[in-house]
Amino acid sequence: MLISGMQLRHSLTPRYFAGVFNKRKPTKKDLDHYDVVIIGCNLGGVLSRQLDKVSHGKYKTMVVLDQNINQITPIRQIYEQQKTAKTDFLLNAKLSLNMFTAHSDQVGCQTILPEENAIILRNGRRIGYGQLVVAMGQQVNYDSIKGFEDAWQDFDSPVFTNLDHPSWRSSNHKYTRWHYNFNHGEAYFCIPQFPFSGEVESYNFLLSQRIWEWQTANGRQSPIKRLTIIQPNERFVQYNDSGDQFFKEEIKRRNINVEYGLKLVEVNKQQNTATFEDVKTGSRQTRPFNHLYAVAPTKPHDQLVKAGLTTQKGLLDVNIKTLQHNKYKNIFGLGDVNDVPTTNCFWAGFHQLHVVRNNIERNIAGKSLNAEYDGYSKVPILLGQNTLTFLCHKYNNENAWHNLYFSNGGFLAALRYYNWCKNFKKAFIDIYLEKNWGPPYYKIKKSFKLPEGESNDHGFLAKFLPGKKEAH
Repeated sequence: MLISGMQLRHSLTPRYFAGVFNKRKPTKKDLDHYDVVIIGCNLGGVLSRQLDKVSHGKYKTMVVLDQNINQITPIRQIYEQQKTAKTDFLLNAKLSLNMFTAHSDQVGCQTILPEENAIILRNGRRIGYGQLVVAMGQQVNYDSIKGFEDAWQDFDSPVFTNLDHPSWRSSNHKYTRWHYNFNHGEAYFCIPQFPFSGEVESYNFLLSQRIWEWQTANGRQSPIKRLTIIQPNERFVQYNDSGDQFFKEEIKRRNINVEYGLKLVEVNKQQNTATFEDVKTGSRQTRPFNHLYAVAPTKPHDQLVKAGLTTQKGLLDVNIKTLQHNKYKNIFGLGDVNDVPTTNCFWAGFHQLHVVRNNIERNIAGKSLNAEYDGYSKVPILLGQNTLTFLCHKYNNENAWHNLYFSNGGFLAALRYYNWCKNFKKAFIDIYLEKNWGPPYYKIKKSFKLPEGESNDHGFLAKFLPGKKEAH
């Protein structure tokens, strides 16, 4: 496992020293029942920290995690440019947990029993819960592309994706080769069918086009080449018209080829061939390639499907505003796992986090749920080697005020890029370590307007801390 000294200091030692200078003891890991069980340790871990802080340790919380590394996907594209280190992109999963929260020691969840308010871990252990938060993300499914993982794992194979292979050592920098090792011929960027994790967030083809354009102009790349996007969907952005139109117009302006209605189903690393299937007819065609990038396809989590917690899409069936499950009222969803009509990304999940934190507390207290998520999503789009804009929208195709600002490049887009590279890798660490509350207010905890007739319980501070309406 690759972690920095800073990560080790903040994620491993606190639990061992908890109680030495503080009378409060860590929550035991071997309890049969917890007030709150959270499945997932990326946003789920951050939620556990914030919930513990706002409740002053009132709830016994268990975080179930089955991996030791979190990949910070919003900075993936600058990571592929080598503008940030591995230790900024690959974070120790326990970094997001505080010293008092129990965790499952990387034993994941095997079964969810919503009728019995319990889960069963992969080692057979049964844990009861009062409130359950599902923050599992979407399940990656590279098995749906025959031969892909073998080619992806191979350092010398020109096959790439938007994640680092778990077997790679710290010295493996294959992830940089997509942009900088293409010399000539056919390059394919393959998008999976909706739904998938990484929509917009993993679209690095505009950046690739600019890099290759520069390399060709400077004699480092053959002019005999072509970039083709394989797009099985009709849209690039599922729930925002302006974002979808932006990509289609920019792709046309840059002379990037797009083939709609095809999906990648097989890769042969020995022959460097890819097989594509027509999503309507099922017919297949095999083509040679010189370079290939595939965004990770996903599939439903078996645990959620078997428990009857999903929609027809295989995502968690939640109220799109309160994020409470539509059938089981003590279950909440957080992040990409939710079936909500917005662009799934890290920042969308973070704005959901405040809603879930607030509504869990109120649900435990038997109060109505007053926090509502408005679908806010903010995704970085790299326009070139040093320019950036953001796709920002809410539910019902409503654009945020700063949606696609400076999308034509220029000085202000370059400032945005500089700020993203320099400051935001640290911002993620600060959020994990609870140095701030995260967006939208960072230094101030996000609160919500109370129902009419309900008084604030902050005592004399109530008049200075009124509930805020959902705002960004």
